[in-house]
Order: sequence, then structure tokens, then C-alpha cells
Amino acid sequence: MADHLQTAPPAGCLDACTASDLLLAIARQDEAALELLFQRFGGRVLAYVRTLGGWNFPAEDAVQEVFLTLWQKASLFSPGSGSAEAWIFTITRHKVFDLLRSQRSNKEDVDPELERHPVQGTETQLQTEDAMSLQKALSMLPAEQRTPIKLAYMGGLTYEEAAQHLGLPLGTLKSRIRSGLSALKTLLAFPTPGGLP
Repeated sequence: MADHLQTAPPAGCLDACTASDLLLAIARQDEAALELLFQRFGGRVLAYVRTLGGWNFPAEDAVQEVFLTLWQKASLFSPGSGSAEAWIFTITRHKVFDLLRSQRSNKEDVDPELERHPVQGTETQLQTEDAMSLQKALSMLPAEQRTPIKLAYMGGLTYEEAAQHLGLPLGTLKSRIRSGLSALKTLLAFPTPGGLP
């Protein structure tokens, strides 16, 4: 651990730093590095939390918990053991499941298959067949459902920000997202013959 702390970048080069460099700086309690890491990853972490936690999960609160954990545990990150992005999303996944368990009285409510799902880098995920199927299914939704889902789940906006961006009341946005997610679930569970168009 001390070896990689010595190779951490100087505080003045934060804008040019990689995610690994930022985690090493955060391990030295560099608040500017944490802020920059949040700027770079906050939206993607929010989208991932929403994907894992579901509709009623307090995603924004979970993101705050994730970044607090990153602040507290950055010294445990080792650049030689994997990418910074994978480490961040692993911390995120663990935090979401911890929060789900604390919300539920019965541990069996957390889907064990979801817990075993390996975290992959965002770039890798975008190249998978599942991501392509999701994009195809999204394209089948009406624009009034597709656009709010893309803004809230893929664009990293909060529901409030997405509603403001679209000029919709918050309740209307949530209703459209709920209807769209229900339709997506059906499309992805029961694709058309020959796959999704």
C-alpha cells in the first residue's frame, strides 16, 4: 500500500490525472481529487445504482454513500490489481446491496443472481449483446417514455433534473419512466421471434 502512495501524482495535475491517480490522491485525503472523481463518475455511478436498486431505491442517497466509501477506503485501491473504474463500480455494487439488505427484513429478497453478476468496465458493457438488445428495446418505446429513461438512467440526471430538462412535472416523468420500464421488461423477457428488430 505504501508503495503506490509514493507514486501518487502531485496535487497540481488533477485535471490530467487518470481515475487511478485520483484514487491515489484521495487516499492522501485530497478533497479536490474526490470532487474531480465525482465529476467524472457521478453520473455513471448514479445510472448503475438505479439499474441495481430499482424504481423505489434512493439512488441519490446511495451515490453519496458510495463516494463517502471511496473517500474512506481509497487507500485500499491498488493499481496493480485492476482498473480504477472496475474498483469504483465494485464498491458501488457492494454499497447498493448493503443498503438493500438494510431496507429489507429478509435477506432472501435480494436476488442472488444479481449479487453474483460480475462488474465489467462501462466500455465493455456497452459492447455486449445485452446492451445492444436494451438499445433495440428502447428504440421500440414511444419517445415520451424512451427520452426520460435515457436521461435518468443513462444520462446520469436525477429525476428532478430530467423533469426540469423536459419541462415536465416530476410525477409525470416518474409515471412515464415506470411505464417505459415495465414495457422494457416485457420486451426483454419476451423478444419478438428472431430477436428484437
